[in-house]
Amino acid sequence: MCAGLAVERRAIPDELVEKYHLHDRLVTRGDGPPEIQFHFRAKVPLLPVQHANQFDIFLWGNRDDKKSKLPRTGWCKIESLEAGKWKYLHPVEVEIPCSYGLEKGVWFQVQEGFKGIMVNDEKGIPHVYMLTQPASHYYEVMTRHDREPVFIGKSI
Repeated sequence: MCAGLAVERRAIPDELVEKYHLHDRLVTRGDGPPEIQFHFRAKVPLLPVQHANQFDIFLWGNRDDKKSKLPRTGWCKIESLEAGKWKYLHPVEVEIPCSYGLEKGVWFQVQEGFKGIMVNDEKGIPHVYMLTQPASHYYEVMTRHDREPVFIGKSI
């Protein structure tokens, strides 16, 4: 799967950094440009999302709300989506732009980002789930995980 990701700071508009209090997620990787990291285990799990020519930040899945009818996870198997198991939630495909992904302590470079779906909870609040697929041999050896994100464009 992918438990975290990083986006170059310059790719996120200042108003979104302020609105979602992303300053405390700001890090620098070696000599690289500053980036904002998003982790599923963060106090408030968030994901950057590109949808309908709009860039915004949304809740990452449903980790803690036991009262919600949304699945209690941050990921959606593409096989489940294609089999119609998420149809009742009226999912909309979105893009999750990022430069790096994180799984089991291993950071890996990403060309464009990942695919996801957006669904609304009972209050109409949007949540985004990262789409996953069976891992390539390379990904599984690198991360020790049998599922990988669905990459936009070229996978690793």
